[in-house]
Amino acid sequence: MRYVAIWFAAFFGLSALDALWHFGIFGWAYGPGFRLVAKTKDGKRALEPIPGLVSQILVVSALMVLAVLSVRAGQGYPLNLLVGAMGGVLGISVYGLVNQALIKDWGWRLTLLEVVWGPIIGAVAGLFIGWLYRAI
Repeated sequence: MRYVAIWFAAFFGLSALDALWHFGIFGWAYGPGFRLVAKTKDGKRALEPIPGLVSQILVVSALMVLAVLSVRAGQGYPLNLLVGAMGGVLGISVYGLVNQALIKDWGWRLTLLEVVWGPIIGAVAGLFIGWLYRAI
């Protein structure tokens, strides 16, 4: 039950942080680039929630495994931060670079934002999950 509680806390916390980054803090920077590549219906963005939800589940699950393994190995918060940041690079930053390589109108601004965001959200996840694991 401990792992389930940690996973749900991480999922909702990181999803909220991710939404804040993409729609709040840097929404102005993402907007123009996303308009070029976004799926639309009647001139409005047509989000497909299932792939987005699955990707969020996969990223949070991977970050949780990495963070918990580092705690169980007897390591402290610095390694939680580093392991989380590296997981974020693999899960988020690489996504931005692959999109830059494959999607015709994917701009460099989007790539840069994703490359920067990956280690930030990953590091936060590593610290948060590590803290939760120790606290619960």
